Amino acid sequence: MSSKGWSGLLIHHCTFTDVLLGGISLYLIYGIILGLYRLTLHPLAQFPGPKLAAATFWYEFYYDLFPHKLRYLWKVEELHKKYGPIVRINPIHLHINDPNYLDEIYAAGNRKRNRDPWYYRSEPNGPLGWSVFQTVDHDVHRMRRAALNRFFSKRAVQEHEQMIIDKIGTLCGRFAEACCTGDLVSLTFACGALTMDVISAYAFGVETDNLTRQDFGAEYLEAYSKLSQFGPVGRQFPWLAKACLTLIPSSLMHWISPAAALIPRNRLFFRGMIEESVREQEEGKSNKPEDSFKAEKESGKKPSIFQDIVWSNLPSSEKAPARLAAEANLLLIAGTETTARALSLVLFHTLDNPQTLLQLRDELAPLMHRPESRVSVAALEALRLFPAVITEGIRLSHVVSSRMPRYAPEETLRYGKWIIPAGARVMQSHYLHHMNPDIFPDPNLFNPHRWLDNPQLKTDYFMGFGRGSRICLGINLVFAELYLAIAHLITRFDMRLHDTIRERDVDVKRDCIIGLPSPEGQGIRVRITEVKTG
Repeated sequence: MSSKGWSGLLIHHCTFTDVLLGGISLYLIYGIILGLYRLTLHPLAQFPGPKLAAATFWYEFYYDLFPHKLRYLWKVEELHKKYGPIVRINPIHLHINDPNYLDEIYAAGNRKRNRDPWYYRSEPNGPLGWSVFQTVDHDVHRMRRAALNRFFSKRAVQEHEQMIIDKIGTLCGRFAEACCTGDLVSLTFACGALTMDVISAYAFGVETDNLTRQDFGAEYLEAYSKLSQFGPVGRQFPWLAKACLTLIPSSLMHWISPAAALIPRNRLFFRGMIEESVREQEEGKSNKPEDSFKAEKESGKKPSIFQDIVWSNLPSSEKAPARLAAEANLLLIAGTETTARALSLVLFHTLDNPQTLLQLRDELAPLMHRPESRVSVAALEALRLFPAVITEGIRLSHVVSSRMPRYAPEETLRYGKWIIPAGARVMQSHYLHHMNPDIFPDPNLFNPHRWLDNPQLKTDYFMGFGRGSRICLGINLVFAELYLAIAHLITRFDMRLHDTIRERDVDVKRDCIIGLPSPEGQGIRVRITEVKTG
């Protein structure tokens, strides 16, 4: 019988069940062979760790997705107790829990450190695809970041201090109203409204006005939280993430999750804004960067940073509206959620420690002798206790909790007796680092004085905004918002925490790049008990 006859006969007698069982069998055989390779011939085969974690990503799935959820970080902590400071936690990742190895993993300068494409899944049509955050290659990242650096320099932030103070003034107005009505205030959402309004005005010249909304625009913070929780799904099942991004129409997405639908809607808005900037530049209607300030004064219209980027010397492919829209989404999400969490948690710990609150008010009194006194970030930075309170609050906020994998494409790394080959993914969890009792004794305790007793501690071990060549782009803006907001709020209002339980509402219980509290959490709520008038 001919081969065609045999194939026809096989197809005729094969049922769907036969095909399904055959497919499953092939998958299992492939998985066994791949697992054996990872355990014996893989470049990381000799590193310590559980064999199952080295053989398959399903081990991480078990702790991060089902039956547990977003809990692999704490399993990794257990693994270190068993296997030591260096552990192979999945087939391609080495986790090093050693605070003195930070600057090897997250090197600065010309020492190349690429991001791990498996961990930072970057779909071109994803909310952050092609952004600085998801750029894998060291040199490409450096080029893209260089176009944004000057917008977030200390000097640039100083020029926008009055705008930040004006936004804080609006928030203070809402707090004063709540004092009169007796309404509870969600610090979680109020801080999110402030940070989103600030980054929108700062980067895009857009007024989002969440501070004036009754619910402080709570759906945006909820949307960003849901987006971050989808990260482990995208890593384990990239095809599913791609299908969600490409196959689900926006109308259906809005029906499934109105909050999640805000993300692609924002990207479309930014793309339209950027396309307009590109068109105006091509037609000679937009201003060159050096003319932007003059144009703003004459028209009253605030420019977007992307109007300047389209005039930059970036290659034309880097100015594509789709890529810049992803960059805009990154600035909005990172500038809203992470800053809001840091701000709300610094406020929580300050209110939860009355003695610290009194000391801060005493320290601020010479600068802010009246509640409405104008104060600069520079003056606040020069204080002694105030910066330490901010730093300690950021440490305990775990704004970034996850491991952040890097690999040295051209460099062999050494850790003790271990030789780590070029290209191997290495990392250290921000959460485990900041909760290391060898560096931070009694790590759960809010203790600002630890930074005063050891001034070198911040230089050597603070990782609240990352380290190395990929340290947070907006660090100066974040600090400005935190310094100014906290100074104004704690001097103008007496606030009392309401039904806020640290274990439930504050402490990190879920790891999805951003540290999140328990799903049962109610957020940080306060009652405004007094408005200080002078």
